[in-house]
Amino acid sequence: MGRTMPDTVCRKNSLYSCLVCKLADNEWLEEIPAHWEVTAVKHQYAVQLGKMLQNHHKNADDIEVPYLKALHVQWFHVHTEDPPTMWASQQEIIQFGIKKGDLLVCEGGEGGRCGIVEADVDGYVIQNALHRVRPHEGSRNDFLQFVLSTISAMGWFNALNERATIAHLTSERFGNLQIPLPPPLEQRAIVAYLVQETKKIDALVLKKERLIELLQEKRTTLISQAVTKGLDPDVVMTSSSIEWLREIPAHWEVTAVKHQYAVQLGKMLQNHHKNADDIEVPYLKALHVQWFHVHTEDPPTMWASQQEIIQFGIKKGDLLVCEGGEGGRCGIVEADVDGYVIQNALHRVRPHEGSHNDFLQFVLSTISAMGWFNALNERATIAHLTSERFGNLRIPLPPPLEQRVIVAYLVRETKKIDALIAKVQEAISYLKELRTALISSAVTGKIDVQEIAG
Repeated sequence: MGRTMPDTVCRKNSLYSCLVCKLADNEWLEEIPAHWEVTAVKHQYAVQLGKMLQNHHKNADDIEVPYLKALHVQWFHVHTEDPPTMWASQQEIIQFGIKKGDLLVCEGGEGGRCGIVEADVDGYVIQNALHRVRPHEGSRNDFLQFVLSTISAMGWFNALNERATIAHLTSERFGNLQIPLPPPLEQRAIVAYLVQETKKIDALVLKKERLIELLQEKRTTLISQAVTKGLDPDVVMTSSSIEWLREIPAHWEVTAVKHQYAVQLGKMLQNHHKNADDIEVPYLKALHVQWFHVHTEDPPTMWASQQEIIQFGIKKGDLLVCEGGEGGRCGIVEADVDGYVIQNALHRVRPHEGSHNDFLQFVLSTISAMGWFNALNERATIAHLTSERFGNLRIPLPPPLEQRVIVAYLVRETKKIDALIAKVQEAISYLKELRTALISSAVTGKIDVQEIAG
């Protein structure tokens, strides 16, 4: 799609730009309109850092109250449903309390991320991972929210945040943050313009995200139909006797994975050498295996003997299946990986004659989409698709030639769908970039929203 910016009135491109712009003298902002000010947040807003978490009562008047933390604050939204609780005194409820219209700004984590409270939250307080912001006369929280999103998009919070074990936007740093400040009426006009325009963009993004969901559903259905019913719509069907599948074509077989594939669980992680012939080798773990793809770049290393390198080694064409985490998630190794081994969070799968790894990969994706791995996985502290469970998993098995035909069809058709998804994702990225650029231009005075409105 062609990339064109929205019709705006740009001060810098106008005939009188030299008269309306002035140096902002600010590390993240070069110029602002001449009639705007540059001010510190603390001069225009009252900023209150939240309360330290208190898990028990200390004083006679302490009560349990709901509180919000950084996790509850996302860009342009504050989640207030089902909050946790802490103990606080009546004085602290007043000091750290919040109300509808307050701007909450993250102090830790993604310092600077902020949203406005849109619900009635009587009795709520904030934890000390948040700042509560209330405007003085002549300032607006919704304008500041747009300004902070621009500063974040520019990456300036990375420089502003104090870094210890994690980043912090301290009260001092936040209070001293320099921001542009238009006159009150212009602030209101900018906010009204941005609310209107960002709603349009957000609506387009939602539509495109829904389109991606539909394309992904189409992809899943396409695979499921092909690996459970074949490509012939008139084929005679019969009962499959598989718990996750009712019927299969009458000429297909039903078999356990272990009868058609050699399955090898990976090696226990070894952080030091034990034997004289041990060497450091690259290894893959569950994190490296995503659906239909195996990441082989920059692997970690462990120690292994020559025999273990043979036993747990992998090669191009191997199917790697997650044993833990999202048990059943799998991908085929597409790179040359001589000397690599797998950790014991993965199964390595190699087909016997008459079977194909790429067909099994499609079958496993269908089983996962149906939710059957949740029942198959043994659950302890985390879910596990053990070697026994995986080996005994019953799957449909077409004749070898039909497996190849089905795989060729699915590779061709899923590539088409994936290409469409990639195009829609690119469009979403552009819309989000456009949204960011629009906000930045408005809150720094590069476009005159009052002239646009006029």
